[in-house]
Amino acid sequence: MTKVCPSCGAGLPDTQTAVCPYCGRELIDLSRLHTDQKIAEVKKVQSETMAVPKKVGLIVAATLLVLFLVFILVILLDVPGKMKETGMEREMNGISRDMREAYEDGDWEQLEQYLFSEVENYISASDYFLYRSAWYLHTFPPQFDEAKADGDTARMLEVYEILAEDYNMRSDEIFYQIYETDDAIEDALKKEVERETEILIEEGLEDEMYKLRR
Repeated sequence: MTKVCPSCGAGLPDTQTAVCPYCGRELIDLSRLHTDQKIAEVKKVQSETMAVPKKVGLIVAATLLVLFLVFILVILLDVPGKMKETGMEREMNGISRDMREAYEDGDWEQLEQYLFSEVENYISASDYFLYRSAWYLHTFPPQFDEAKADGDTARMLEVYEILAEDYNMRSDEIFYQIYETDDAIEDALKKEVERETEILIEEGLEDEMYKLRR
């Protein structure tokens, strides 16, 4: 369809033009149509642009909601506490394994290292006193007998005091509720304290011996 310019009467093959190319007159109808189209395009772009922040806002809100729910769940389930407990349990198992392996291998020097040089780490293990008693029984009875052979009563009493104090710990029922024990070690400790008690009595050191155990 060919449009005609209302001013100069020239034919306009391009119906989309808003201005007559011959006389320069603005073609009102075409200009309005063109303007409306542009306005529609602008509104469309504006609508799409405004929708973007809304989508971002919804995504952020949903993310925050999920994080909040996760936080509440973590608190209710005491996840940090359980993780800490699991970590401590793993550490205690490793400590106990160290002492057990040294004991089973008869590596008394290594066991001594754990029990005394690194006591701040190993004393928290529930079987610490079990392996300490085992080390005592390996170390002190020969020293007691050597002191007896040398007539060194002071050393005899010193060794006796160490083993007797270790044995006396068992008189408290709480000890067995907190710490692990081994029947063979417990029996050996009891017999050794009884043996040394008899020897000290035979040596006439009964008064000194009982002073140590008060």
